[in-house]
Amino acid sequence: MGGLTPFQTVGPYLHLGLRYGLEPMTAPGLTTPVVIHGRLLDGAGDGIGDGVLEFWAAGFDRIGRAWTETDGSYRLTAVKPSVRLDPDGAVHAPHFTLRVLARGVLTEYLTRVYFEGEPDNERDAVLQLVPADRRATLIAAATSPSEYHLDVVVQGDRETVFFDL
Repeated sequence: MGGLTPFQTVGPYLHLGLRYGLEPMTAPGLTTPVVIHGRLLDGAGDGIGDGVLEFWAAGFDRIGRAWTETDGSYRLTAVKPSVRLDPDGAVHAPHFTLRVLARGVLTEYLTRVYFEGEPDNERDAVLQLVPADRRATLIAAATSPSEYHLDVVVQGDRETVFFDL
């Protein structure tokens, strides 16, 4: 007995219709360019190739897509979101919402990408709901003033915190 099951064959269709529109993400009034890079990893630490990471934020004019390479690496160029306040006063530190799409992924994996060193991270309404020992899975580490690194791990001991929305 062998071969692929239907669960394993979902992904090859990602490239049909999603490969376009990879311009940098912009938003009116925001000008701080950033690059977010890292790897999409499975529970064993192996890279997931042929995946797509979709990034978006309030006020942006498009969704940003980063395709993973064979080793799972990705790179996104965008402008950094600003802090946002809800009408009730809740603080949302600069962040992107992130969706993971990959071969065999039938569940919607949604998370957030925060930026290391942001003073509003300590007051962010959503980040404070995450146990302190797991918050690092959501915070991209600065590798230079305009570049950040974040690995996204879909399962296992180092799994990224995903939200059930």
